[in-house]
Amino acid sequence: MTELSQPDCYEAFLALFARHERAIRGVVRSVLPSSHDADEVMQEVGLACWRKFSDFQDDDAPDSFYRWACVVARFEILKYRRKCARDRLVLSEEIIQLLAADAEERLTVAESERRALEACLKRLSPADQRLLLSVHTPGDSVAAIARQLGRQTRRLYSRVARLRELMGECVRRKISEEGT
Repeated sequence: MTELSQPDCYEAFLALFARHERAIRGVVRSVLPSSHDADEVMQEVGLACWRKFSDFQDDDAPDSFYRWACVVARFEILKYRRKCARDRLVLSEEIIQLLAADAEERLTVAESERRALEACLKRLSPADQRLLLSVHTPGDSVAAIARQLGRQTRRLYSRVARLRELMGECVRRKISEEGT
């Protein structure tokens, strides 16, 4: 990390940690038996990341902080596991390493899918976006849109099904392009 003043360094750290905290928590939660354990470890992860932030080497990749913080999180998980070693429900270090690596990979794939989905959604007209998202938006529905537009509900449901197919194809194509 380039030399920053203390306030700038603190702000840079907070921005990065806030942006990636949910994904890091997902990795931590995937290898611990309870959300209480994950909360405890996440506190330590945040502190450890802040203490070691001056060692962070930003390689300009969009997920460089996430990857670095996941390494810190792995060590904090192992430290927590050792502390709780007397508990019968503690996983071995090898299993924790495998689960953490798997969780990181799943989150990387999910992030790739999310980016592809956002790009594909942007290609739809605003009306098609609203129709497609109405199924998942509280207080909105295909039936309500049909009433507003004076159209038959079943036709709009058919349109939603077609839009889902198109989105699936678009996302698969984008991910395939990203992988090549």
